[in-house]
Amino acid sequence: MERRSVLEIIAQGAWDGGTYVDNSLYENRGMFFKGGVPVSDETIQSRVGVRTRVAAPEDERIGRASFEDLLENSGLDTSRVKVVIGATNVGDDKRDRGPQIRHSVDLIDRYCPDATVFDLYAGCPGFNVSVELLLAMSLSGRLGPNDLSVIVGAENIHRAQAFTALDTANIIFGDDSMATALETTAASEPPEECREEERRDLRLSDDVVSGIAEAVAETVGNDHVDGIIVDNQLGNLQLRVPASAARVQHRLVELFHPQEKRAGTFGRFKDAIEFYDRHVNSFAYDIMSLECAPEVVWNAARAHVESGRQKCIVSIFVAPDRSFEFAVHRGLGRSVRVPDEGVVDAMTRTHGCFANYIQAIVEDDELFGEIDGKGVFLYATRGVVQHLAEFFARIGVTIFDIDLMIEHQANFAMIPTTVEQILAGKVEDVKAAAAAFVADKMVTNIHRRGNCSVVCMQRLPYDLERGALEPDTIQGCDVNRDLATMRQARTVLYDSVGAGMTRSSFLVRRGSDDPEPGS
Repeated sequence: MERRSVLEIIAQGAWDGGTYVDNSLYENRGMFFKGGVPVSDETIQSRVGVRTRVAAPEDERIGRASFEDLLENSGLDTSRVKVVIGATNVGDDKRDRGPQIRHSVDLIDRYCPDATVFDLYAGCPGFNVSVELLLAMSLSGRLGPNDLSVIVGAENIHRAQAFTALDTANIIFGDDSMATALETTAASEPPEECREEERRDLRLSDDVVSGIAEAVAETVGNDHVDGIIVDNQLGNLQLRVPASAARVQHRLVELFHPQEKRAGTFGRFKDAIEFYDRHVNSFAYDIMSLECAPEVVWNAARAHVESGRQKCIVSIFVAPDRSFEFAVHRGLGRSVRVPDEGVVDAMTRTHGCFANYIQAIVEDDELFGEIDGKGVFLYATRGVVQHLAEFFARIGVTIFDIDLMIEHQANFAMIPTTVEQILAGKVEDVKAAAAAFVADKMVTNIHRRGNCSVVCMQRLPYDLERGALEPDTIQGCDVNRDLATMRQARTVLYDSVGAGMTRSSFLVRRGSDDPEPGS
């Protein structure tokens, strides 16, 4: 039968090591949740839904382990691998300037020597954003039929000591790594013409973000920017969490809309998100190329434009010596054929005005992560409505067409609240409908593995397919209730939210001739 897809997820590899750590580790350590609530097993479960989390050993590169598992046990023809993406935030060591994927370079040289290799930093949605980039590369013809790509998600929060010792963020996270292979399955339509205007050999000031934004603003003019991609070779964790591109995005918004900055619009959540949704509507993420060459970020931006998905993308290369160059890639934004099967569509939106909700900061000459839990909860649950309304309209579906929703697990409480926001105004009893949706059309493992950050989007379907999930109850909500039906899901929505702040979604539709997942 003729395939009606452009890009398909075809195989996964996993790191399945580590130690399960229960909540007793965090009791009697002088830790408190906000409001002065002492940390205990009971309060941890009631606040975030975690009972155990997985901690990686000190001496193991878990990203390398999952990548090796994929390469050695999937049966893939690895000579066809053309792109390898390391999707991460912190990696194994917060002092490691990256790219993290270099720790697997001998595997790449041995199995897939022709691959373009880079890290991608987009917060917890890094896997989803990577899928969107690979879809653009497939639609533009930069990846052709039978070409393979691999996304290696890895996060080793405990080994990296990402948070201060008494920060309750330690309680939420578990360590994890997965590798996912995707295949480009069809030839693209003729690519969109991509015109470029470039500026080269500029020098950064001490304020990296403003220096880049001010130079870009002069060139962009009145054009609406659909996306910003930065190849950040400085390797500074503070310019990676959140991605420097998100900061540049917001600085551009301030330059183009100074009256809104003066009015304090971006300091008020409701006003800020509404302004971004009306006037900004763009993505922003960083990469770090292994070969440290501008052509990698240039080609990523070109793919977005040549696919017809975007009209104007800015790509920026920041060299280790603090020089930088950028290009503005422009096209017509023609209508794109939406595939019937496989990865149907993807959409990423960044709200750089909320970049400080999750960020790396310096404290006593040491780097630590800082999370505004209230702000993240607000963005994750309130931001979903407009995002999915636009995404669903593009592909002609509704929430009721979704058989399975893979949602990022920042903490469990976000999940039913997010679904309630999606269903509000569409059903009579929102809470009951949301509870049924969570139980029957979503999978959850945060209570066992913790929030595994960028790896959640890969681990959840993997655990479903291999039978590693069980029905349970978390914070009074039934979860994993209808696993047999969910394993047969044909229309699957992946939705994730994280640092930047960024939300990214993609839809997978399995054809009737596809094998059952996990078979």
